[in-house]
Amino acid sequence: MTRGSLSTTGGPRPRVLFYAMYDSSKPSNAPRVRIRMLQAAMARHADLVLIGGSPRQRLGPAIAFLLRAGPWRVDAAYVETATTAAMPWDLAVLAMVRSAARPVGIFFRDAYQLFRGIYARRGPRAWLSDAAWRITTAALRRLSSVRFAPSQGLADLLRLRAAVLLPPGTDPTSPDLGVGDRPLVAYVGARSDAIGFDRLLDAMTLVRSERPDVRLLAIGPASQRDGALPSWVELLTADRDELAEALRPVRVCVIPLPINAYTDLARPVRLTDFLAFGKPIVATDTRETHAVLGPGEAGLLVDDAPSAIAGGLLRVLGDDRLATRLAQSARALACDPRMTWEDRAQEALTSLLGSRWQTDG
Repeated sequence: MTRGSLSTTGGPRPRVLFYAMYDSSKPSNAPRVRIRMLQAAMARHADLVLIGGSPRQRLGPAIAFLLRAGPWRVDAAYVETATTAAMPWDLAVLAMVRSAARPVGIFFRDAYQLFRGIYARRGPRAWLSDAAWRITTAALRRLSSVRFAPSQGLADLLRLRAAVLLPPGTDPTSPDLGVGDRPLVAYVGARSDAIGFDRLLDAMTLVRSERPDVRLLAIGPASQRDGALPSWVELLTADRDELAEALRPVRVCVIPLPINAYTDLARPVRLTDFLAFGKPIVATDTRETHAVLGPGEAGLLVDDAPSAIAGGLLRVLGDDRLATRLAQSARALACDPRMTWEDRAQEALTSLLGSRWQTDG
């Protein structure tokens, strides 16, 4: 989909409006990766009318959709919300789809605004942004005939009745990389303390006190702190298409999230990518991460203290049998049909269309 575009994919199948409140043409962060993967999986089973982009980019296509009587030409709408407020034209499109007696399924992505003890407001603009998010979230809740959430915890927090869970999926077509051949630890994401980068640096200092040859590969957008990072940190910017090659030599991937009420609600997209690549994983024991890794022992779960993260990394770095077992378990879990983006797409379409939709394979 090009920026600000309104388009369809052809075929005699159900017609679904896929409304994405992000610019999915640049799949460089978790929401964009999710949108890209789910959209591709849905397109294998339904004709998609695509509206997406930034708020400004969505305006023109939204108006065109309404003027062309689009709500009456689709069988359902699926919406990927942003972490910020919806725009009036977003709400207008969804209201018209509902008025055309078509089901509207809305994926409620996040609720960091309800955790201001962790993410403090800064200035009046943040207060206004929070108020707009609360108002439009309430409106989206009323407009939705099917409510999707990434976890039951978030569904409960947002009071989403009878929510359908759509956590991130895996892509079994990803290359199985296995255990890498370098003493390299990989982190993927923003270099932000809110998602644990500070505690990872402390953990790596402890790791290097025992294994001075170990280095950290930090894959993510540039940060103001980059110039002050230790020399043993390798920096790389890569989108998802480049991620496999970047991770190929890596011994172990790490997810150092702080464990708190907010992170307990989230299942990181990068976790499902690590699983699909068949990499050994060390992750902090948040609720949703535990739900994925715990039952099949597909990763090493640790406390969020730097010493605990360091201990987990040292175990994988120093034990070839453990590293191989974790890698194999990760890949096996990723190949479980119940874990895939294909499963998520079929769940969404079944929830929206019911008996009117059947898989074409």
